[in-house]
Amino acid sequence: MRASIRNWTLLVLLAAAPAAAQAQAKAPVKAQAAAPAVPAATAAPAGLGGWSVVGAETVQSGKPVVDIQAGWPSTNFGYTFALSPTNDVSLRFGLLYGFEGTTTDQFGLAFYAPLRFDIARADQIRILFHVDPGIRFYTTEPGIFGFAFPVGLVFGLPIQPGLELGLGLDLAMTLVVTGNFSPRFFFGPALGPYFEYHLDPRMAFGINTRFGAVIDAYSAEGPIPGGTATNFSFTTQLFFGYRL
Repeated sequence: MRASIRNWTLLVLLAAAPAAAQAQAKAPVKAQAAAPAVPAATAAPAGLGGWSVVGAETVQSGKPVVDIQAGWPSTNFGYTFALSPTNDVSLRFGLLYGFEGTTTDQFGLAFYAPLRFDIARADQIRILFHVDPGIRFYTTEPGIFGFAFPVGLVFGLPIQPGLELGLGLDLAMTLVVTGNFSPRFFFGPALGPYFEYHLDPRMAFGINTRFGAVIDAYSAEGPIPGGTATNFSFTTQLFFGYRL
């Protein structure tokens, strides 16, 4: 009798073993299915990352930017800081050695405060408006002093993270109030490409260019009547910027 009970017990255990093994094999699968999915890493967006020296992005917030732009017709030193998420202002000092951007050599000094405004921001293109009010002084005899207020648009094309190519369109305007043939009004359009690359989130370098014409509307002096004269003008400057 006892042997018969023992035999039936062994048979029941052997019959239950495959079902237990199958249930154990399914348990990790259920646990794996219940685990939350890990999101994939998001690629950095193309563009300059919230600030630029000459490009189509203002210093949106946070630390200010210092830069130097050297070439023709001047060497400029700048300090730029945010006013809001969509506009910024710079304090700039310039050493001039080309008269109003022309090929005429003339030493001078400039102090100005450019204001930049984001007016369009998309994945494929960004547009910025700027106005650069300031003063200029040339060491002629007699000296030439004037008020400058050029305006312009910058069209930026984000290529990849940290890289932007673009085009700048400027209208130069300077009212000269001292010196020969004053008052004189210099104005003219200029158009040119730029390249800006950020080595890391704090360092930038590139080149900025403009090519155009400047019109000199001058007053009469002595026997010489007033009139206008047009000259070729251009800007070609290498630059370096650092976010503090």
